[in-house]
Amino acid sequence: MTSLCYNLVNETRGCVLNKIHIGFVQGVHGLRGDLKIKNRFEKPEKVFVEGNKIYLNEEEHTITKVKFYKGHYLTTIDNLKDINLVEKYIGYDVYFAREDLKEQAGDYIVDDLFGLKIVSNGREYGLVKEILDNGKYKILSIEFEKNYMIPLIPEYVLNVDLERKTIEVADVEGLIL
Repeated sequence: MTSLCYNLVNETRGCVLNKIHIGFVQGVHGLRGDLKIKNRFEKPEKVFVEGNKIYLNEEEHTITKVKFYKGHYLTTIDNLKDINLVEKYIGYDVYFAREDLKEQAGDYIVDDLFGLKIVSNGREYGLVKEILDNGKYKILSIEFEKNYMIPLIPEYVLNVDLERKTIEVADVEGLIL
């Protein structure tokens, strides 16, 4: 599963409100009421930081404590330290404001790749229509004259240029499905 931009206006891709879906609240941990958040975002180290704001569905909260434990981020929000105060959030989706990512030049997230043109050896091969996750890495699904599946790994993805809206890849012909 990839992260999806949160859009209150409609269901289309694009971050109108600039919120990125990063996971969901799977449960609570202990009587202190730590939220057990299952992360689905590729850059959790930028999100799960004390003092950062997260959104549980549409409600804004501040992370006051966080630690990684058995595949989940145990997260205290708004200094709430009672299980009875946070149980209502079980099942909520978790979002993060795009502008809070503090990205460096050249950084991108997987959601940025939807709709970009695939280019290899000067030839265009269509647009990214879908991004799959095989558990080990992401795979770009491209529709053109033929279908292409391109692993989102450095051996195949040579350059992502968000300004030109292109992804330069190596040897697309070998990736025909």
